[in-house]
Amino acid sequence: MTNEVSLTQLAFMRPSATPMYRAGHLMLRAAYVVFLSAVFFGSFFVTLRLTEPKVASAPDNRSDAERLAAYPISDLSGLIKSAQDAKLILSRRLSGWVDAIYRIDERAVGINGWAVDPEGDSTPLEVLIFVAGQLVATTHTSGERPDVGAQKNIAFSVNFTCRRGDQPVVVVLGNEKQYVHLQSASCP
Repeated sequence: MTNEVSLTQLAFMRPSATPMYRAGHLMLRAAYVVFLSAVFFGSFFVTLRLTEPKVASAPDNRSDAERLAAYPISDLSGLIKSAQDAKLILSRRLSGWVDAIYRIDERAVGINGWAVDPEGDSTPLEVLIFVAGQLVATTHTSGERPDVGAQKNIAFSVNFTCRRGDQPVVVVLGNEKQYVHLQSASCP
């Protein structure tokens, strides 16, 4: 007895001829096409993103004081980092002193002192005061201080809100993107 199989029988036995095999093959092909399309479009958009021309950021036209005031400054190390971020330079020329800090009432304190740029042209300097990470006061130097020198625009005095024990950070800004920190006692 021989096992003879006709060509017609053989065609039905081949896996490629079964409908299930064909459906699976079509699904695999469709998945492959979807995958290749996703890779193509994904790489297209990634290439667009990487080769996109950089838009020049708008120049920061804010004053030095406005840029520095945008940072939460609560201590000297915070001032140094914030000043660097604001593109300010620690000055060797500017000098000053906080003469007094005194309590006015339960909420407010007053501070006075002097600041000078000995090589400057007597232009008023800007004084910023931060307490607990917030800008609480700004003022400009004005008036003379005979005990410091005969220059104009040296003295400053300003009132601000400060809780007892909080440490103010007093900053003087010069005219050439310079700053200096003035030591101050804690709020009384």
